[in-house]
Amino acid sequence: MRASSKKRILRWVILDLCAFCVMAYLICAQVFRFFPWKPVDITETMTVLATPTPVVTTPTPAPTDTPTPTETPAPTTEGTDAPGGSDPQAAASAPADTPEPTATPEPTPAPTEEPKGLLRGKYAEKFSASQVVSTEKEYRSENVAIEMTSKTGYVCKKCYHTSENYGTCPFCGSELTNKSGKNGNKLTYMVADIYVQDVSSLRTAYSDSNQKRVKDMCKENNGLLAINGDMYMTSHKNNYGWFVRNGVEIARHSKLRTDLCILYSDGTVETVDIQTQTVNIEGIYAKYPQQIWYFGPALLGADGSAKDTFTIGRNVAGNNPRSVFGYYEPGHYCFITVDGRDNDRGISMAELSMLCADMGMAAAYNMDGGGSSCMYFAGKNYGQNTRGTTDIVYITEPAKEN
Repeated sequence: MRASSKKRILRWVILDLCAFCVMAYLICAQVFRFFPWKPVDITETMTVLATPTPVVTTPTPAPTDTPTPTETPAPTTEGTDAPGGSDPQAAASAPADTPEPTATPEPTPAPTEEPKGLLRGKYAEKFSASQVVSTEKEYRSENVAIEMTSKTGYVCKKCYHTSENYGTCPFCGSELTNKSGKNGNKLTYMVADIYVQDVSSLRTAYSDSNQKRVKDMCKENNGLLAINGDMYMTSHKNNYGWFVRNGVEIARHSKLRTDLCILYSDGTVETVDIQTQTVNIEGIYAKYPQQIWYFGPALLGADGSAKDTFTIGRNVAGNNPRSVFGYYEPGHYCFITVDGRDNDRGISMAELSMLCADMGMAAAYNMDGGGSSCMYFAGKNYGQNTRGTTDIVYITEPAKEN
């Protein structure tokens, strides 16, 4: 055999042997899983769109055999009755107790709106929300109420109290006569009881030059009620006093010779006795004064009690016509004019102080008196009214918001 033939035979043998080995390997790999296949974890690339809600399936109970009914024996008169005389069968077949229904909770009431205005809902009966009421003796609107009262009293010269009747003084037992004039006890005065919801209803009007009548100044400023003020120009020209008008300071001098009266933006009123109290300028500014009057004196102590000493001369302290600004609480004020010339006795400062205390005021302040003393309401003047003034304190409807 030639050498080339041997080589060809050997090559085919080797190829057959290799093919046999490959086939044998594939067969064994399939049988014995030799290939290293790795499973893919699909949770690594999944996006969870929603968490499924588990569904709870209540298993259906297996049907039970219905027992065959048996004949019920006829009731007999023998034997013992069931306890309480009830039928045992009826008791056994009675339905179970029905649970008590749950009580419906009471609804929570809506919060009540806090009353607005200086009076916070007090004296609501004094106002008239539907229409304005205006007569010779009263004025009522939604924001302002004024009640005018003409009074006659009898002043005791011993204890300074004013009584409603003459005869024996109910305070000290002294005799009170029904006589007018300087030596009598009879006193005539006018009281305006004032209720306002806004501090802007209590204002001051003033003139820098000419003296005017209270009536004219009231009309010029659309006032409803007015009383003469502190005659500020007299003090201002002499470099005395402290004056604030409707929230604006028009003058503050370094010299103060008499007491102050201050109306603040919250409706409260404070009097300062310069003989016994320190004038705290910064403290007063901090509470936003709307009006500061300078005349006086202050008529009551800090506790509302009557005073017996005043920062004025003796000639002024005697019987005279008077004008008073009184304060009860924020929103409740009063004006007083006291007659005191011709046949009227007037009133002393001590008597006036006692009158204000007896009326229950928390603070009271004496304005300019004598011939300047005047109150104007509904077209009529009350008081002396024999000379003009440079300023008035008046009541009007509150300022309208823009």
